[in-house]
Amino acid sequence: MQRILDRLTPGAVILMHDGGGDRSQTVAAVDQVIPQLRADCWRFTLPLARG
Repeated sequence: MQRILDRLTPGAVILMHDGGGDRSQTVAAVDQVIPQLRADCWRFTLPLARG
């Protein structure tokens, strides 16, 4: 998580990959990162749906 926080700049996009299979580490990472970023007043947006 610290790696993400150290490189975060305004307008940044955080892209996380996982290789499939056991995704528990990805879920655990997201469970830590999102609350921390929200506490630091970062906002989250999703792309507009097409169609």
